[in-house]
This record gives sequence, structure tokens and C-alpha cells, in this order.
Amino acid sequence: MGKLRGTACWYPFWDGRSYCYDFYVEGHRYRRSTGVCDQEASEIAIEIAKGVHDAAWERERSSSPTLKEAADLYLAEYGKNRNYVRRLTGYFGPFIRIDEIDAFTIKQCKVDLTKADWQPGTARRQILVPLKAILNNAYGLRPEKLVDNVRTRIVTPEEFELLIDMAQEPPKTVRDRHRRLLKMIAFLIGSGATPGEMFCVRAEDVNRATGEVWIRGEDPGAGKTRYRPRMVQLPARAWNLIGDLPSEGRVFLSTTGRDIVPDGERGSIVIRQFHKLCVAAGLNRNKADEDEKGGYEKLVLYSLRHSSATWFSAQVGDHDQLIDRGGWADAAMARRYRKRPAADLAHRLRAHGWDFRT
Repeated sequence: MGKLRGTACWYPFWDGRSYCYDFYVEGHRYRRSTGVCDQEASEIAIEIAKGVHDAAWERERSSSPTLKEAADLYLAEYGKNRNYVRRLTGYFGPFIRIDEIDAFTIKQCKVDLTKADWQPGTARRQILVPLKAILNNAYGLRPEKLVDNVRTRIVTPEEFELLIDMAQEPPKTVRDRHRRLLKMIAFLIGSGATPGEMFCVRAEDVNRATGEVWIRGEDPGAGKTRYRPRMVQLPARAWNLIGDLPSEGRVFLSTTGRDIVPDGERGSIVIRQFHKLCVAAGLNRNKADEDEKGGYEKLVLYSLRHSSATWFSAQVGDHDQLIDRGGWADAAMARRYRKRPAADLAHRLRAHGWDFRT
């Protein structure tokens, strides 16, 4: 069977075992199985292929190289750890950019790729060392040094009101006519979840009667550690902003209405639209002037996890509750996310309708 009926270059085709896609974007070839092995499920395959195509164009427009490009550069310059590097590029896929790989993502990669029979030190030698070498080489640093992308910027209640206003009436620069970004930012600030965890939330995980959401820890992209699965209660203001959610399947969709599987290959459209929203709200610089120097730090989706931890700590003050809420392994990790709040932060939060105490 050839391609499904349709003229788009990304339309999937049946290869006898699964639906696949095979197309080019700016000279780069994207060829892979969609993972849909049921020949009757062509609509799902079409959605996946279209999502990959959209993400490919978003990434082509980004100035940051992908990990695959950085890995190819590293191998061309040094030629070391070739087999280890190939395992890493297979894990991250061909689309994830190096600026999307932070300290937590590196730890998650180590957890996922470590084999049960490995000796102590094997994971460091086969995973951490080559990954850090690839990243540091791309950043122009010495191979043995690692850039730890610990974010320090949090959004203030006043800044978040600007985001809310902009998300409720998105400007023409933001592709979000169904206001899905509003639901996302309200959930992230209210729950303290990661973007990957948010994209894994399903309708059956949401309990509007109690104001709680089950955060999955087993889905790809959701964390996959024994600390991650947890029940989180959102404040009433977050629920008011979230509004209605789908009654089945994943509840937080892309701005184009598609499921997002946080596997490193999809989700960049949301990242880009969120940045445009922040620029429109005056919270981020334009792309042409977005170099993070002189004290400037770009606001990203993950910043809302840091902000939520700080807001919760300012109002509740219980560090054990904060650890449980964030799904962190220990107090030290929680402290990396919680910033020292201003003395009047709790009061300002209440003034804007945020109450994490219930």
C-alpha cells in the first residue's frame, strides 16, 4: 500500500508492518515509523506524521542546533565514543535542540539508558561523559566542563497577570485561537508539574470535584522515576483559568489541537508559541535580541515549575509538602527549584486570587 490519499509530502504510508513517514524539510530527511501498527488506525498515523512535520519546520527555524547536529559535529572533530554517541542520538531522536536539554533531562537520560547489570561507573562512562562532551563542544566549552542550566528566574504574580491577559486574547503573532496556552500556563503554575508531565495528563487523571490531578510517572516524558507519580491539588484560581478540558484522552493539547508526546520529537510548537506569548507580554526579548547576557534570562515553560515551587513555599512554608508536591527525590533537589521569596510574596499572591493553602 502506498501513501494515504492526500497530496502533502508528510502523508504516511503503510510499509507492511506500520505506518511510516518520509519527507524532507530544508534538505533534511525525516524518515521513521509513526508507531501505528494497526492498518485501520490511519487517522492517528496522519496526526502523528503532521505533528512531526510541523515540529520539523519549527526546529528548522530555530537558531539552536539539534543534539543530532551537535553529535555529528563532535564526532567529526574528535571521533571519540562513537557507539555511545549513537545510543544517545537514538534516545533523544533527531529533533530535540541542545537548549532543551537541562540538568534534569540529563539525569532522566541516565536513568532510562542504564542497564541493570552495569557496574558502578559504567553509566557515567557510557552516558554522562559523552553527552556532556557533545553539549560542551557545541557551546564552545572545554569537553570536561558541563553547563548546568539551573534557572533562576521566576515569574511574579504581576508578571503572570500579564501572561494571563495575553493568553486570553492572543495577538496575531501567537497561533492559539482556542486559548490552549492559557490552560497550560494555569496548570503549570498551579500544579508545579513539568511540561512533560502536563502533556501526559489524561481525562481520567482529573478530579474536578476535589481539585486534584494525578501526575503520571510511567508515561514516556513524564519522568519515569519512583518519586514522580503523585496527586497534586490545584488552587481554585488555576481551575478557573483552565476551564473545560477534553472528556477523554490527553487533556493538554498543542496550540493546533494535537496530542503532544514529550519524546523529544514533538512539543516544539508549544515552546515557540509560549515564547511569542512572553514577548507579546513584554516578559521576553525578541529572538533577534534574546542572548542571555547582562542578567537577562529568558522565561520558558520550565520556569513556571520554579515559580510554582516558590509561590507554594511562600504561602505554605512546609518543605516536606513541597518535596511531595514536586515529586523530587530529596530536599536538595527541591531547593534548586524553590527560590528565596520576597517578604510580601504571599500577600501579593492572595491579592491576585492565588491561595495554595487549601
